[in-house]
Amino acid sequence: MKKMTPLEELRHSSAHVLGAAVRRLFPQAQLDIGPPTDTGFYYDFDLDHKFTPEDLEKIEKEMRRIAGENQKFERLEVPRDEAIKLIESTGQTKYKAGRLADIPEGETISFYKNGEFLDLCAGTHVPSTAKIQAFKLLSIAGAYHRGDEKNAQLQRIYGTAFPNREELEAWLKMQEEAKKRDHRKIGHEMGLFAMDAEFVGPGLPLWLPKGTAIIEALEELAKETEFQANYVRVRTPHIAKEIMYKTSGHLPYYAESMFPPMELF
Repeated sequence: MKKMTPLEELRHSSAHVLGAAVRRLFPQAQLDIGPPTDTGFYYDFDLDHKFTPEDLEKIEKEMRRIAGENQKFERLEVPRDEAIKLIESTGQTKYKAGRLADIPEGETISFYKNGEFLDLCAGTHVPSTAKIQAFKLLSIAGAYHRGDEKNAQLQRIYGTAFPNREELEAWLKMQEEAKKRDHRKIGHEMGLFAMDAEFVGPGLPLWLPKGTAIIEALEELAKETEFQANYVRVRTPHIAKEIMYKTSGHLPYYAESMFPPMELF
């Protein structure tokens, strides 16, 4: 069992409270994983109903109710056959059974229980839900199960949590300030580029005349700097034989996103 920092424990416990709140409000939801992150926590859900901002408000309210219930986090260590039965008893076999199978033979299998909520989890957690007071649900996003686009797309709810309200408010304020300085927002307002996620792709700019002028100026500066440092430029083909990418080690990782080999007739 990996020992978490106090902040990680708080955020991991918040993820469990999120899972518990969703299960109360949407009993048909299938749960996958809910880990802490560098900035908070998330939990992935499989649910026909599409979460809305209004749902986040309801879920957050239910989380506060669970926090107020002062539910203790209890650790249960069980053998594999009992773990399977526990997962089946919760009706969460769709994803949790696969997560159980990920645990190597011989390793400890543990669950954590708070109130009526039981989750396959290595831990660790805060003593009780009463410790979770300064938290905020932030957004909803899509996420493929296990990060594989061939698998089902789940709904991921992001949140954050801090030891106290002051730290949470300071972090939220910092995020709002960062949005004002977001390069995507500023670049659009300055007429440097446009974005079209549907036809071009997310994060791929279409450079407008002003932006193109900046790029060309930067390229010219790069060339002058290289020339002054006695560098000379070369150009390589845009395509190459498959053996080159095998030798470089790129092929196993990027084959699916590369153009397929050309056939000579």
